[in-house]
This record gives sequence, C-alpha cells and structure tokens, in this order.
Amino acid sequence: MKALANHSVSISLVAMAISSVFSPAMADGYSLAQVNRTSLKLDKWECKRCKVSTEAAGSIGVGVAYNDGSDSHFGNTTGTDTDGLVGHLDADVTLKNESGYQTKIEADKLGYDNGSATLTTGKPGQYQIALGYRGIANYDTDKAMTPYRVKSDAMVLPQDWQTGATTGQMATLADNAKPAELMTQRDRFSLDAHYKGNFYKAELDYQHEARSGKRTFSGNILTNSAMLAQPIDDSIDNLGAKIYFSGDGWLAGIDTMLSQYNNDHNALNWDSAFTPTFGAAYAGQSATAPDNKAYRVAGNAQFGANGQQILMHTGFSRFTQDQAFLPATINGPSPDLPAVNLDGQVDMIEMTIKYSGRITSELSLRASYDYRDRDNKTEINDHPQVITDSYFSGTAANPEYDRTRQKAKLAAKYRFTRNVYFDVGYDYDHNNYSDLDRETLHESSIYGRLSYRASQAWSFAFKAKAQDRSGSEYKPVTRTDSLSNPLLRKSYLADRERQEYKLSANYTGSDTFSTSANLHFSQEDYTDTQIGLTNIDTSGYDISGQYLANEDLSFNAFFNQDWRDSDQAGSSNFSTANWYANVDEQSTILGLGMLYQNLVDKKLSLGIDYNYSDGQSDTEVKQGLVTPYGDYFSTSHNVNAFADYQFSESMAIRLDWIFEQYQDADWSDQDVSMSTIPNVLTFGDLSHDYSAHYFGLTLSYQL
Repeated sequence: MKALANHSVSISLVAMAISSVFSPAMADGYSLAQVNRTSLKLDKWECKRCKVSTEAAGSIGVGVAYNDGSDSHFGNTTGTDTDGLVGHLDADVTLKNESGYQTKIEADKLGYDNGSATLTTGKPGQYQIALGYRGIANYDTDKAMTPYRVKSDAMVLPQDWQTGATTGQMATLADNAKPAELMTQRDRFSLDAHYKGNFYKAELDYQHEARSGKRTFSGNILTNSAMLAQPIDDSIDNLGAKIYFSGDGWLAGIDTMLSQYNNDHNALNWDSAFTPTFGAAYAGQSATAPDNKAYRVAGNAQFGANGQQILMHTGFSRFTQDQAFLPATINGPSPDLPAVNLDGQVDMIEMTIKYSGRITSELSLRASYDYRDRDNKTEINDHPQVITDSYFSGTAANPEYDRTRQKAKLAAKYRFTRNVYFDVGYDYDHNNYSDLDRETLHESSIYGRLSYRASQAWSFAFKAKAQDRSGSEYKPVTRTDSLSNPLLRKSYLADRERQEYKLSANYTGSDTFSTSANLHFSQEDYTDTQIGLTNIDTSGYDISGQYLANEDLSFNAFFNQDWRDSDQAGSSNFSTANWYANVDEQSTILGLGMLYQNLVDKKLSLGIDYNYSDGQSDTEVKQGLVTPYGDYFSTSHNVNAFADYQFSESMAIRLDWIFEQYQDADWSDQDVSMSTIPNVLTFGDLSHDYSAHYFGLTLSYQL
C-alpha cells in the first residue's frame, strides 16, 4: 500500500511539472519564466511542420487582350469598352512573418473599367486594415447622335447651327450630328480597419465613390423637346464607425455613419435647337441633383441563452439639403422665390425587436416588430411653377410626404418527424401617409411551407402565401394642377388580393450527380380599380443540374422560363374606362458548362460556358380597334471559353475567348432618325445588333 502511495505521489508531481509548463498562469512559483531550462534539449522539441512560412505565396498575372469595342454594349460582358488592345493585372499574393503579421494583395482585371484591387494587412483575428478600389461600369450605347457639345454646365450648339420650327427644317442637323456615348463609370475607393480585443470589437470604414459619364436627359421648352447627353460628375463620401462589446450570452454596440453627396454641376443649361414658338425662349435650364448630407446613429443589442435569442435595434437619421435655389426661369422675368434655399430636413426614427427560440424539441417560434417614422421638417412654402421653362402657371406648396410604418411578424416551425416539418407565419404591415391619395394603408399576409425529405437523396417543399391590402378612403390629391381621374387607383396604393404558390424538388443523393427544379405561380387582383392596373398573372419554372463524370470532367446546366401577363384600363376623356391594354412578357434563360482538368500530364485545363437569354414584351391597346405596339425584345448568345496550361512549376499561360451575339429592339425608337418626330430632336435609333469577340492572353507566375 505504501509503495502504491509513493507511486501516486510521483505521478502527481510529474503532472504538476507538466501543467506548470503548459499553463503558466496556474499559480505563483510555477510560471514559465521560472522553469530551469538549462538541461533541457529544446532542439528535440522543435516542430518541423509548425514553422510559419515567411515567403510570399500566391500568383501574379499580366494579361493583354484584343477587344472588339465597335459596340460599347459588349463592354458589359468583357468589363471594358476599349476597341483593340487592352491590358490588365491580376494578383493573389499573401505575405506572412513569424509573428503572425500578414499582408494580402488581390487584383482582378485591374486596368479595365470593371477592375478591382485590395490590399489587406494586419494580424488576422486581432486587427486588420484594408485599402480597396473597384471600378463599376455600365454601357448603354456609343451611337447616340446629337448636335450638342458639352461646355462646362451647358449643352451648346455649333456656331453655324440653323434653328427650325421643326426638326425637318434644321438645315445643318446632318452635318453637325456626332455620336455620344451614354455610359456610367463608378470608381469606388475604400479604407476599412477593425480591431478585436478580448471583449470588444471596433470598426472604421470610409468610402469615396466618384461617378462620371453621360445619361439621357430631355430638355423641354414649351411644346418642343431635345434629347441631351447630360454629363455626370458627382461623388459621395461615407464614413462609418462601430464599436461592439460582448459577454456571456450578450452583444451590444453603437453604429454611426456620416454621408455627403457632392455634384459638380449645379444646373444643366442648353441651347434651343428650335425657332422660338413665342417670345424669346432661346435656351433652357434645369436643376440637377443638389448637394446633401446625412448622418445616422444606431444602437444594437443581442441576448441569448438556452435556445432563446432577442435582438434589439434603435436608430436615428437626419438628411439635410441647403443648396441655393436657381431662378424659377431664365426666359423672361423670374417669379419671386419664397426663400434663398430649401433648408430641407428629414428625420427618421427606427426601432426593431426580434425574438427566436425553441419552445420544445419539435416547436420553435419567431416574432418581430419594426417601427419606422419619416418626419419631413422642411418649411412648407408656395413655390412658383414654370412649365417647361416657358410660362408661369401659379404656385404650389411643397408636400411633406411623411410616413409612419409598422411591421409585425409571427411565425412557427413544427417538426413532425426527422423528415417532415411545417413552417407557418403571419405578417402585418401598417402605413400612415401624408399628402398621398390615402392616409392609411395596411396589408396582411399569411403563408405556410411544408418540407418533406423522402429519402437521403430526395427532398420536396411546397409554399403557399396569401396577401390582402386595403386602407382608408381613396381621395385623389388636389394640390396639383394636373388632377387625377377620381376613378384612377395608383397601383402601390390600391386595394389588392395576391396569391403565390411555389413547389421545389431537389436530388443530392449522389457524389456525381445533383439536380433541382422549381415551379412558381402568382396572381394579383386589384379589386377596387376601374382605371389603372387591374390584374397581373406570373408563372415560371427553372431546372438545374451538375454531373461529375470523373474527378477531372464535370458538366452543369440550367434552364429557366418566366411569363408575366398584366391588364390595365384607362380613360381618354377623364371619365369611365374607354381603352384597355394588355402586356404579355416572357423570358427564357439557358446555360451549359463544361470543365475538363488534368489533361496533358495534368498541365492543361479546359472550360467552356454557353448562355442564351431571350426576353420580349408584346403590348396591345384596345379602343374599338386592337392596336399592337412594335417590337420590344433582347436576345443574347454568349460563349466563354478558356484554356489554362501550366508549362512549369511556377509559370502558366491562360487563353480566354468570349463571343457574344446580341440584338435588341425598342418600338419607341426603332427605325427612328433624329428628325423623324417634328417637335422632338432624338438620338436616333439606339437598338443594338452586333457579333463581337474578345481574345485574352494572361501569363501568371506562381510565387
């Protein structure tokens, strides 16, 4: 027994010695700093595989491409509208040191209008700083014909321009017309930083986005109009800060944001291309988006324990705008304005509380309440109304458009068996408005979703939803010179009944094959509308699948079709309905893809994707006779193929080919020249019909 006791004591002493080394905070006298290590052979303890690599890892790529930019719309696919040779830089590089400090550099098509780059540095899990850039471009057309030239804030005509009473009488129109590109370029720069302590986390983020380009603007003077390529030069700055504290079962923090919008153009001025109808209206002026500011302060809290969770949010926002007013008109004496500027201010309060919890092993509940109040504190004044910068038509007061919205949700999920569960919920949405045709509007929704897993491979789900919307008495707004027909019901305020059904099936029982299918149908009935949107029916389905032939060869495919049919009633004599319109829309999307890897001694990878999309809309108006509108469609065939060859351990070359065949048409400007409409100077036919190629070559180096 004594020997056993001594043996136990020896084991305890060894355990204490080991624990004192690996748990230095255990007790005084057993810290790691006080351990006698002179006789220890530490080189035997070294972990050969635990060393942190201090060498750079990742890849850098330099690419050059030939891009067919004859139609700038192709740039939405390739990321650039440059015609001819264009270069770019790709990177995915990580740098580490032994202390855990890490720097990551990423770049994707940097040099293109849609390129991006990010530099992130710091200690992951403790602190990080990230600098980022992203370009976002959207190309409409580069074939908008116009005689106007941009000069600062003005759209001016050539010195030899000859005005005409109609577009057909403008003698120099054909000689002065030049193509203008309608596109928007966003350049977004960001700085993000965050630090994580033992019980808190702080974040700071700044974003500057500058926007440039041109967009369509209609310059009207009385009965004449000209389409203008309005220049875009504005920016927005956002600065946000967050700090969150956490503990056992709780999290709380403050979220703040400052925002400022700046527009380099205070107004858009343009020369009139038409001979004045009366007086001396040789030019027009229109206000642009004014500079404005906003700030927001919000608090968030989260509590959880024993399968129950509560989230709370409250916030306050203020939006202000004090840019000086422009004259009411530049044609003749301008009526007096009620103030120097709007001195606009809108305050918004928001509060949210959410609960989710498991009541039993089979039953769980969810509930939430959301309150938002928009209070327009801008002073109400009578402002002069000038019609198309030509004549004074009285005054009108600026509306408040206050809104108070309350949303409540209650849902429950019950699991009958391991393979069957039912989800049911009720939503209520209540709105109070000012200066709209209805003072109150409320909508109730109820839905149910039944999920069934028939086997390990197959699962099915069915969802049904019903909504009913109604409100206070409909009273058309009278504070306007353009009164609405008293029988008209605006679709976003009208009584409505809506039903929606969805059915889905999924197969995931094989390592080599998976598929899914979805079917949906909905119907909207505007029950109290005599004039306006009266009915909408939508339906559609989609099918997708993936097949892994072997570890190197895989295929994927998807197919989607949707239909939308809507009916509208109207009146041409400010009375009961005397014309009816039907809009029939449909879309089809098809995609096929293949990836083949590890060819030619595992050095070559091939991939190809084909996408087809077709969307069209057919409109018919019936007023005694049926009048169909013209073509309105877009069709696209897109092929994206690549070959990636690793010709050494560190060097690889990639070839990319993109082919797109695109065609669209809009009946409103199809086959229209600049002078087709006598009192409207248009851009001409803006439809697209092209076949374009992109060939790219990228050389990458593996670090």
